[in-house]
Amino acid sequence: MINNNKKTMILFITVVFIILFSTIFAVEITHFAPEYGVTTANVNLRNKPTTNYSSFVRTLQPNTKIKVVGSLDNFYIVQLESNEVGIISKDYVKITGEKTNSYTYTDYSPFYATVKGNNTIVRGGPSTSFKVYGKLNSGDKVYVIGAINNFLLVITDNNLVGMIREDLIEYTANNQEEIIVEEQNPNLATTPEYNANIYYILEKINAVRNENGLPSLTLDSLITATAQTKARDMVENNYFSHNSPTYGSPFVMMKNAGITYKTAGENIAGNNNLDDAINSFLDSPEHSQNILSNSYNYIGIGLEKSDTYGYIIVLMFVGK
Repeated sequence: MINNNKKTMILFITVVFIILFSTIFAVEITHFAPEYGVTTANVNLRNKPTTNYSSFVRTLQPNTKIKVVGSLDNFYIVQLESNEVGIISKDYVKITGEKTNSYTYTDYSPFYATVKGNNTIVRGGPSTSFKVYGKLNSGDKVYVIGAINNFLLVITDNNLVGMIREDLIEYTANNQEEIIVEEQNPNLATTPEYNANIYYILEKINAVRNENGLPSLTLDSLITATAQTKARDMVENNYFSHNSPTYGSPFVMMKNAGITYKTAGENIAGNNNLDDAINSFLDSPEHSQNILSNSYNYIGIGLEKSDTYGYIIVLMFVGK
């Protein structure tokens, strides 16, 4: 629907299946879309940006193929073809552009999260077969930059780089003083405005659900990161559609991000006012069907500034 006064455009889709930097970090974290390269000499794979022996994982041979997804000071954050993750010195990496045969890495707009329980394991890859890099306790903060299957790539407050199963952490809001991350593609995500708007949308949607006798939806960190990736992709690639030229359908995006579900749906809107966007959803029988569905119990909310619409809003609904 297009409203010239409110500059509103919305689309919905649904399907049913039977089945930022932070001052807590002592290093400079740079996040960017994956690049590909090789090692140029014997180089140590580490789990912290230090040359201390305690950070050593193993030694990589020259010409080892790597996927580079970010950096910590003078180290690159990498994924190997074995899907092992860690960091290596920038001095021994050559960017070639030749892709690796590793699992798909989903690049997220970074966000903060907290650990749910004690003795949560940080691993060197996206399964329980990978080496234990460390353990965290309930309430510990991590910074999430991406995902492989259902494991999130995180940086801990002591600069440990590794992977945590996504169901073991939850999304955390932050204040302005905590956000000092520098990204090559800065966007709205992780700012106080972003966090406030995300929770504003969540509260409005849950208020409508409660008025109709439905339970509140739970904001899920992984679904939110996926929705944010979709919103950013729509702005950067100048399209308005459920099918992304970069990531495919929302259901393919969810699957590649490691999100499992019995039911799923997506609403997207372009609007310069959040209340108008929400009201447009509710005025549309198809969109309100997603918002008022009893089949969903989780939601992810993506929000990106747009020169065309003011904001691009992506709502991903999931029932598990």
